[in-house]
Amino acid sequence: MQLIHQFWKNSTIYGIGSVLVRAISFFLIPLYTNAFTQSETGYIFLVFTFIAFAQIMYYHGMESSFLQYYKQDSLDKDSVGRTSLIMLLITSILFSGVIVQFADFISIHLFGLQQETWVIYCAGILFFDVLSSRIMTLLRIQEEAITFFIISIVNVLFTLLTTYILVVYYGFGIDGILIGALGGTIIRWVLLLPSLYGILSKGTFSINIARKLLRFGLPFFPAAFFYLVLEMSDRYLLFWILGPEAVGVYSIGYKIGSLGMFIIIAFNLGWQPFYIKIGNQENAAGTFAKIGTKFLLIMISFWALIVFWTHVFMRIKLGSNYIIGEEFWASEQIVSIIFSAYIFYAGYIILMPSIYLFEKQNWSPVFRGTGALLNICLNLLFIRYWGMVGAAFATLISYMAMFLFIFVKSDKWMKIPYSWNIILRHFIITSIFIFVYSMMQKTVLFSLGFSIIYFILVVLIYGKKTILRNFKQLKSILNDA
Repeated sequence: MQLIHQFWKNSTIYGIGSVLVRAISFFLIPLYTNAFTQSETGYIFLVFTFIAFAQIMYYHGMESSFLQYYKQDSLDKDSVGRTSLIMLLITSILFSGVIVQFADFISIHLFGLQQETWVIYCAGILFFDVLSSRIMTLLRIQEEAITFFIISIVNVLFTLLTTYILVVYYGFGIDGILIGALGGTIIRWVLLLPSLYGILSKGTFSINIARKLLRFGLPFFPAAFFYLVLEMSDRYLLFWILGPEAVGVYSIGYKIGSLGMFIIIAFNLGWQPFYIKIGNQENAAGTFAKIGTKFLLIMISFWALIVFWTHVFMRIKLGSNYIIGEEFWASEQIVSIIFSAYIFYAGYIILMPSIYLFEKQNWSPVFRGTGALLNICLNLLFIRYWGMVGAAFATLISYMAMFLFIFVKSDKWMKIPYSWNIILRHFIITSIFIFVYSMMQKTVLFSLGFSIIYFILVVLIYGKKTILRNFKQLKSILNDA
């Protein structure tokens, strides 16, 4: 129980900090939907989609290998840190240089506009973000929670404030969004310079360690690329088939639905180091099962909560504007679909211990490649008939396929006794509630009443004692944090 308690504590601390950084674009949704047109919002998300794809090249699987060997090789960890950072610095300079050199070409072919300045901003964001992210990973490993959290908060506040001022008061438009993001990454990098110097001043650069890092990490590169194809290729396919306006509306609904991804990110920050740490212990599988089952039940419950309140959330008034501009209200129809897709991705994540602990990382690109290929094919078919709803269903089906694939394979590598019958029952009950809710007229009182009835039913099914025990455990974790 102490291990499980420590796991949830670490996930809470690091999760809040990391999710805040990743949620910057979510916090900016009111700005996107009130200060920009559908088309302009579409281009904003296309630019950040390019950044996400480029990050895969910058990381090239080295984040996973750093996490693996910096913890395991206690005698060589200083050399692992130094070698890893020097490799990352060299490749980041090269990649950013290439992006700057071909900025005009990238802009015309990806965005259909001659906006090379946007691409140059992207090169700067990528350079500073990748370097600072590696140091943030080190802070997690060293359990420097307070430092991690403070730097994350400063990054978020600076980015939001700068962006708002540049867009609202100085009329910088999309450039203001990118300058704000660049400024935030530079601030985070500056705050992490002491830690960066500390790593580079210890150990030695080792060719053997570099080879070991590449050998372990490179199989994760295609897996990460395929994941980005699965996660974000729909934006470009929508852009090429329906235009930037469709991308703008779709991206807002996707962003709200991706609250599920924020929960997964927070969980996985503690989950990955945790299962690597205790994977060789005798009762590891049982511990994984308790944590994973609880996590999926929480995800499914959040799914209901998000769906019940999205309609109300979109129509909250801020002065003369709604929190989500009226032009973007059509995006509500994909929120439930996208969040449900992430439930299947959460199932994929809790099955990952078998890949790491039994060194089956070569299977990772196979799982994700299957999802990515299916996603592209379904998007090409569904978008032409059902527009952005078709794109959302393509995402859901692809994540389902990826989960089922790893479910079958991982059971052969490592038997983890997850309570799949309880998880499935909770998923079916929640799906029925969401379906009934979608048929009704949505008001604040109706959303409140539906939420209360749903959670009363959850308490009746799982028992008051179980709910209270989980609540007390969470409260204890937050107090310790």
